[in-house]
Amino acid sequence: MATAAASDEQRLTAKGRATRERIVKAAAELILAEGLSAFNLLNVRTAASVSGSQLSHYFTDKQALLRAVIDRQIEVVLDFHRQPGLHGLETFDDFERWADLNMRYLRRIGYVGTPTYHALAGQLAKSDAETRSTLGAGYWKWVELLEQSIQRMKERRTLSDDADPRHLALAIVTAHQGGGVLTFTYRQEWPHADAVRYAVNYLRLFAADPSQRTARRPRRPRGRTTQAAPTDEIRQFTVKGREIRARIVDAAATLMFDSGVAATSLKKLRDSAAVSGSQLAHYFADKQDLTRQVVAARRGEVMAFHRQPKLGGLDSLRALQAWADACVGEIETVYRRGGCIYGSLAGELLEAGDEVLDELAAGYDEWVELFRNGLTAMRKRGELRPDADPRHLAVALVVAHQGGTMVTFATGSPEPLRAAVNAAVGYVRSFAPSGRKR
Repeated sequence: MATAAASDEQRLTAKGRATRERIVKAAAELILAEGLSAFNLLNVRTAASVSGSQLSHYFTDKQALLRAVIDRQIEVVLDFHRQPGLHGLETFDDFERWADLNMRYLRRIGYVGTPTYHALAGQLAKSDAETRSTLGAGYWKWVELLEQSIQRMKERRTLSDDADPRHLALAIVTAHQGGGVLTFTYRQEWPHADAVRYAVNYLRLFAADPSQRTARRPRRPRGRTTQAAPTDEIRQFTVKGREIRARIVDAAATLMFDSGVAATSLKKLRDSAAVSGSQLAHYFADKQDLTRQVVAARRGEVMAFHRQPKLGGLDSLRALQAWADACVGEIETVYRRGGCIYGSLAGELLEAGDEVLDELAAGYDEWVELFRNGLTAMRKRGELRPDADPRHLAVALVVAHQGGTMVTFATGSPEPLRAAVNAAVGYVRSFAPSGRKR
């Protein structure tokens, strides 16, 4: 598919290629500025100043244009990594510079209006199989680029013999993408700062020179605010009403997970939940109200997963490894099917408005705090060194999970999530005192 698209583009004249690129750029900006609901061919024609015949000449349909946007954006990502100032990413200093440039780039673009790759993956992964495959192919290009850089570090003896370049590349990409999801949800930079710091610190664990293995401290979050919890509106209904409402929310959650938020129409929901339009209107003000309740329900499910007895209080290395194993155990039944039940919602709703994003952020607050409490207990018991930062480690665990599930869903491979969660637990383990790594 990608080869055919490249061949088609090569047959264009220089003017034709410029017109095609203008259309793709306009489409990308439209998607991220106004969301997929605003993405239609008429709006693209207007934004790109082209006619309908010109648009159909370059793209057979809407999905072909979307895939071109994805192909364009992964090249932006790869070019960022290839910039001269990063020197091929072959030293720890290069990766430190990479982390710094990531944060500078984030501050320059802000949180809306730019077709970042994680935002495209979040919004488009469930649109159709071919588009998801295009996203997955982009991720593998990114992983391969980093894998080659890390392999060169290993060949130069910068990394130890037990360093696995592919595992490390996957850990870095998934951390980056998970950090992107959280930082765009919060509309604050601290999640991404923690994510890239974790990624580079994890790479340092495999330094051949022991002096290079020391973890660099994460930046302290600036402007960090705790989000308000969603308002519970269920109590105004009768017992039967609450049962009907819960059935509707459950049906909506399933449809959104399987097909995406945008594809979940009220008609589909009425059929799935076996309710009438008047019942939907009685229990929910509009689709956004319903979506907020799905977010709240999925938040509860995430917390329930993390509080299952076999994970204890997530307050030991054994418990954290059990968490990673439990995540890997759900790859086939959950993550390859639709990504994370919570993170996929966050990815699709990045343009949903402050109210919905605040509620999604409140869920991430609870999730991070769950890990933080366990890690704090471990440090108090001496199972982690005094220099371990429970907040940073908690964020690392969450962003690894979110990035891992996103990349596993896009690629259809269990490898990204397996690498992501095990790397995150390995990172926590690196802060255990000598002799207490289990």
